[in-house]
Amino acid sequence: MPDISTKYMGLNLKNPLVVSSSSLTQKLEGVKKCADAGAGAVVLKSLFEEQIEAETKVIEDGSDMLVHPEAIDYVRQMGMRIGPNEYIDLIEGAKKEVDIPIIASLNCITDRWWLDYAKEIERAGADAVELNIAIMPRSRGVTPGDIEKRYIRIVHNIRSSIELPIAVKIGPYFTVLPDIAGRLREAGADAIVLFNRFYQLDIDIENLKLKPGYRFSNPQEIYTPLRWMALLYDKVGCDLAASTGVHDGAGVIKMILAGADAVQVCSTLYLNGLEQISVMLEELGRWMDKRGFSSLSDFRGAMSKAESSQPEYYERLQYIKALVGIE
Repeated sequence: MPDISTKYMGLNLKNPLVVSSSSLTQKLEGVKKCADAGAGAVVLKSLFEEQIEAETKVIEDGSDMLVHPEAIDYVRQMGMRIGPNEYIDLIEGAKKEVDIPIIASLNCITDRWWLDYAKEIERAGADAVELNIAIMPRSRGVTPGDIEKRYIRIVHNIRSSIELPIAVKIGPYFTVLPDIAGRLREAGADAIVLFNRFYQLDIDIENLKLKPGYRFSNPQEIYTPLRWMALLYDKVGCDLAASTGVHDGAGVIKMILAGADAVQVCSTLYLNGLEQISVMLEELGRWMDKRGFSSLSDFRGAMSKAESSQPEYYERLQYIKALVGIE
């Protein structure tokens, strides 16, 4: 078996598969099951900024995320499942029970509640923090620069309060993604996670109510993060983790070839069970044996733009080829 260990944010992972923030990692029992299944690390279920806010009125009046009363009800119910104190208990319990890195996850749109709480997470023993930042530009007059400054400010201020490694999970919807990735690194990010899969909204036309869209990713969603992984590899100055659309060993291999230091998985575990972790790792190991690779570093980034003799293939030329068949 080849060496499939990796380093991510300075943490030693026995393999590159990280169970991403989800209900799978919401309780200690789930964290233990992920570790027993072979995960290299876990990201705990996100603690939402709204769960820190003590007064319901503050939630109703102050949150950019909540644009509908039903969303407010959702956050209230979510906060009843696991609150800030329970989250600290989860971190402490997980560190005692498993021997893989435990990454806390904070879902935030500001930094007003996180500076002190991030210190509590650090004291509880978390190995790193993933900032899941999702700021929706829903107001006219808000510029791309305004949104980007908020991202940078959140990362900078939380970095100033803790020494833990920080990953920033972002979406692909930036005008100049390489620039914001570089600025996040300068603000203190140790890793960028590509990409956040945002909540999908649907409408129940029979009952005229909001409802969630399809929850899980599918393998076809791998292409956007794969492309940006290949474009950003060796260009940002920090680690890169892949997320969204990775459902099998082939997806893991592709992401590492594009430059990923770690690969987050979630939907495939819901669809196929936690045993999918070992299946994916076996596929990775067999492929490495077949190719004669003894470690992940032997082929990490080999198919990135930085290593390509034809970098135009990662940019505009692919559209020309797709449209008119130019080879």
